[in-house]
Amino acid sequence: MAYLAIVTDEISGDPETAVELGIEWGITHFEVRSVASGRVPKVSDRDWGRLVRLGRRQEIQWTAISPGFFKVPLGDPSVQEVLKRDLDRAIQLAQEMGIPKMIFFAFRKDDRPRKEAVREASAILAECADRCAEAGLLFVLENEHVCWGDTGRHALEILEAIGRSQARLNWDPCNCVWAGGDPHEEFEAVRPRMAHLHIKDTALDRWGEFRGAPIGMGVVGWPELLPRLLRSGWNGPYTVETHYGPKVAASRECTERLRRLLVASL
Repeated sequence: MAYLAIVTDEISGDPETAVELGIEWGITHFEVRSVASGRVPKVSDRDWGRLVRLGRRQEIQWTAISPGFFKVPLGDPSVQEVLKRDLDRAIQLAQEMGIPKMIFFAFRKDDRPRKEAVREASAILAECADRCAEAGLLFVLENEHVCWGDTGRHALEILEAIGRSQARLNWDPCNCVWAGGDPHEEFEAVRPRMAHLHIKDTALDRWGEFRGAPIGMGVVGWPELLPRLLRSGWNGPYTVETHYGPKVAASRECTERLRRLLVASL
């Protein structure tokens, strides 16, 4: 049966509050990204301990950890910091919390040739995929509109260059739209490599800029995509990533709308 999840900081920067509200809404699966003291794993000792204790609660499950690695240009000094220190800490936190997947990005686009960028990015990401596999974690690459893997198809190109069977895709159709792609067109290509899914929506405001929107009320086309996902056998997680405010009200609305859309798609 399909199940919902949510990114905790889309509800609250306090992970305990996020989990309590999520449980009230019928959600028992959570993705961890940021808390009040920072984005994981760069959090205070107090928040680290709170996350680990939350990870031991029997009534909830953790779907993924999203430390935000490599949403920077190739050559940024933080890349070496990740490889030398932060990746190990993220792996440690994931293991202590019982998290099975880690989300990565494919470096912010700059003016270098795409072929060169894909080659350099994939070499770094392949190392990360290997280190995740050694630790028992699944490496998932998110398509992100400001990165070289902006659409699902471009993320697949990078996954092919990584050349690791354990490297999979976190598909975000809204990010594909923001990158100028068409998630409906790329669905058949990306579905076999999916291991995670983010769900948010977007609409154009009166100035012609994309803004967050309730799930199913924007231009992504979730009422059409969700039935295709269900028919393909994708059971979840269907992860709410609200991306607009106010946090609690918007996340509750998105959760309710997504649940209704899934029921209507059965």
